[in-house]
Parts: sequence; C-alpha cells; structure tokens
Amino acid sequence: MILCIDIGNTSIAYSIWDGKKFSKINRIATGRNELKISDMDLVDSIAISSVVPKLTNHYSNYFNKIGIKPFIVNHDNCKINLVVDNPSEVGPDRICNAYGAQKKYGSPCVIVDFGSATTYDIINENGDFIGGAIAPGIDVSANYLIKKAALLNEAIFKFPKHVIGKNTSANLQSGIMYGGLYSVNGMINRIMDEMNTKNIRVVLTGGFSVLISEYLDIKHELDETITLYGLKSILSVNHE
Repeated sequence: MILCIDIGNTSIAYSIWDGKKFSKINRIATGRNELKISDMDLVDSIAISSVVPKLTNHYSNYFNKIGIKPFIVNHDNCKINLVVDNPSEVGPDRICNAYGAQKKYGSPCVIVDFGSATTYDIINENGDFIGGAIAPGIDVSANYLIKKAALLNEAIFKFPKHVIGKNTSANLQSGIMYGGLYSVNGMINRIMDEMNTKNIRVVLTGGFSVLISEYLDIKHELDETITLYGLKSILSVNHE
C-alpha cells in the first residue's frame, strides 16, 4: 500500500492507497502535529508532495529511519510536460493536480484548488501543463478583511440566501462567498475563451470545493482526492 502525503502551507493531507481507492483523508495543521497513521505496518511505499522544505526534510528523515525511502515529487520526476517559463517554479501540489486530473479525466482540463491560495492549473489537449493562475484563498481574503476592519469581527463561511445583505454579517457572507463564487466562474470562462474551447473538463478540489461546487453553474467534477491521486500516480509511473 502507498502512503501519500501532501504538505501545504496551512495543512497536511494524507491517506493510504490500497491499490483501488484511498482510505479516509486525514488533515492536520502544518507543523503543529505529527501524522497519526494506522496500518503503517502495511505500507510499502511513501510519496510526498510538499511546498514546505523544512517539513520535506523532517518527514524524509523520519521515514528513512524506519526503513522506507519516500519518493518526493518535483518538476524533474513528474512525468508531465511543463510548458512554462520556469518548470522549477511549479509547485509539487499543482504538478500532482495536473497529472492526476489528466490521467483520471483526460484533457483539456482545468483544476481549481481551494487552499491558502486558489490555484487554477491548466492542461491542454495534448496533456501538457501550460500554466494557470494563483489568487488569494477565500478564507485568507476574508480573514485579512476582518483583521483590518475592527467592526467586522466575524465571518461565517456559508452562502446567505440573498446577495443583498441586510446586516454586517450577511454583507460579509455575501461578499466573501458570492464574491469567491463569481470570481471562480469568471476565471473558468476566461480560461475557456483563451483556449478557444468550451470543451474543457473542470475539476474542483481543496477546502472550499464542496461549498463552491453546490453553487457553481459550470459543469464540473468535485474530487477531493485528486492531488493525492496524482501523487500516487506519479510514484507508480516512476516505479514502472
């Protein structure tokens, strides 16, 4: 079985691939806790995607000590063509999103990943990663607004019934959630325009994907495991 670990700036997601599916996806705050892995004695391979070098080294050393050398995804071993100015700048999480979506859903494809940043990863008709966009995450933008405005001391991350709010809380909910929704909607449509096709698979993943999915009127897939799926797939193709 394969233990897959995706280390992000704010959280770490990890799960075990049993050859057919992932077990429950576990999440912990980045740098605050150690992984709690059941069935570790059944794990024979480990794959890591990380944007936090300090933790990459920490977990690499730990797993090496217990006798399993982890595979670390990077731009050199990802097995996908990165058609960008500087391939080394593409984050491992985005590489995993791209590879996983291309293998699972085909191409062309756009993956929208809602994390600390909302990222848009674009795969063309040839299966190449051709770039994308990075925007502030929905909660990052909201928390910055609340921090800067003393009277706006709370935001509830859910969609209000109406866009036009009648109180401060409803105003915040509307601006944060509907603003985020229509930003995603607009970005996807602009990406389709630049690629001169509407025939693009859209995949949502990450923290706010479930909420946004319910309201997004563009046909899409909701796949909370796509990053880990890409991670295990890159490991597998490197071991062939």
